[in-house]
This record gives sequence, C-alpha cells and structure tokens, in this order.
Amino acid sequence: MKYRFFESTALPEKFFEILPDDWKEAIVPYWPEYKNTTRIFVLETKGKIIGGGLVFSVVSPDTVFYKQEAQSWFDKGYLYLAYIWIDPQFRGKGLGSEWLKQTHTFYNGRKFWLAIEDYKLVKFYSLNGYSLVKEIQGEDSLEWIMAKHSN
Repeated sequence: MKYRFFESTALPEKFFEILPDDWKEAIVPYWPEYKNTTRIFVLETKGKIIGGGLVFSVVSPDTVFYKQEAQSWFDKGYLYLAYIWIDPQFRGKGLGSEWLKQTHTFYNGRKFWLAIEDYKLVKFYSLNGYSLVKEIQGEDSLEWIMAKHSN
C-alpha cells in the first residue's frame, strides 16, 4: 500500500475527524491549550488520512491524573506518544508499526513513552522496541506505561 507520512499539526481537524468520538472528546476541547507544544503526524493514502498520532512535549490531558509521573518522563528527555489511531479498515497491514518507525526517524535519537489502557497492546509495542515499565492505577482504570529508550 502506498501511503504518505507527514506532519498535520497545522490542520488538526484532518486527523481528529477519524478518531472515535470518545477520543475526540478527550483531545479536541483541549487542543487550543496544546497546539503549540504538540505535533500531529499522519499517514495518508489516496488523499485520505488513515491513521496518525500525537507527540506531546508537555503533560497531556489524558495523563493529568498521574501528572507527577508524566512530568518525570519529560524531565528525563522523553516525548509522549498518544492518540495513536489507525482506521480499522486499514489495520493488520503494518501501518501502526510504520507510523511509529517514521515518528522515531523524524525525532532521530529521542526517547519516547506512552500509556496503554488495553494490556493486549503490550505485545504490539514490545515488537516496536518498547518495554513495559510500570502499571498506573487511575480513578476508574488501569494503564500501563511503556518506554522506548533509544532508536
């Protein structure tokens, strides 16, 4: 499949419109506060955005319940990956891994961390160079932090 990887920070709605409604509710209202410290990278095929994600350099809206933990990762020089989404009809084609690879390449030499709410994703991120670091208990959910220490 031919696709194009590019930054879409200037046109966030292009990415936001493909996200599930609950994800939109979690990021769109906060975007004005984060647009100067966060970048959006997407995958596009035939003029259609089919996936992407956000790269935060500050504590994001989805990590405020463990703000101190999140800040400690930024203090150590890590960037936070969040809202990584591939359109369901394009899944299983390696595009999530490709998005990660392209993002890692763009930020040559940087370290990354992310949080997952579905433990089944540990395998996917492990295959992409991430290690399971810690479990975080939220108000009504459990999350797992994973980190990629180098490219």
